Amino acid sequence: MRRRVSPTPQAVAEDAAHQLAQLAREAVTARGAFHVALSGGSTPKLMYAALRPLTVPWHAVHVYFSDERTVGPDDEQSNYHTARVGLLDHVDVPPEQVHRMEGERNPQQAAADYARLLPRQLDLVLLGMGDDGHTASLFPGTDGLRATGRVVANEVPQLDTWRLSFSYPEINAARERWLLVTGAGKAGVLAEVQAGQDRYPVAGVHDPLWFLDEAAAAQLTPDAG
Repeated sequence: MRRRVSPTPQAVAEDAAHQLAQLAREAVTARGAFHVALSGGSTPKLMYAALRPLTVPWHAVHVYFSDERTVGPDDEQSNYHTARVGLLDHVDVPPEQVHRMEGERNPQQAAADYARLLPRQLDLVLLGMGDDGHTASLFPGTDGLRATGRVVANEVPQLDTWRLSFSYPEINAARERWLLVTGAGKAGVLAEVQAGQDRYPVAGVHDPLWFLDEAAAAQLTPDAG
């Protein structure tokens, strides 16, 4: 279990921001562009703020999203809106290089269209994890867990809604998969995942790098890091 543990959620966000900036610079040097998929959640919000003053070749960054709620781009629940307000409005990413999931449209058509605009391979997929072990919008017991395409319209009965989400094949095809997880409420699930339990959706992410705070990592064993 590859992991980086920091004392607080703020420290996790700052560490992830610095690592992302470095990865972006390396990708642009090696391949001329950096293709990253952002995610929702509280820790990414902190990371967005930490990224703003860092040296990132924004002109060569292409932004995607690993999942989205079925809302419009100006809705405060939108992952795109969170990223725009917290990061994208403050850095020089060309607007045409920001690719949002269109959550306001028919989910099946929006998923199919998004799959067509994705690059051949993403450099980095950023993910979070819920208390129920979901990641992106792959929730326990949902059909999206078995999706074979790149993007899925996933019905989530427990939330009485639909979500747009990367599938496991798309997540696991990326060069890097990072999970930003903080809080004591995640500690038990993380310990089970470390022990090899596969009943949580997050366990389907192959060889991720975990960015954790001490509270989330409290139940992990020291011999696996």
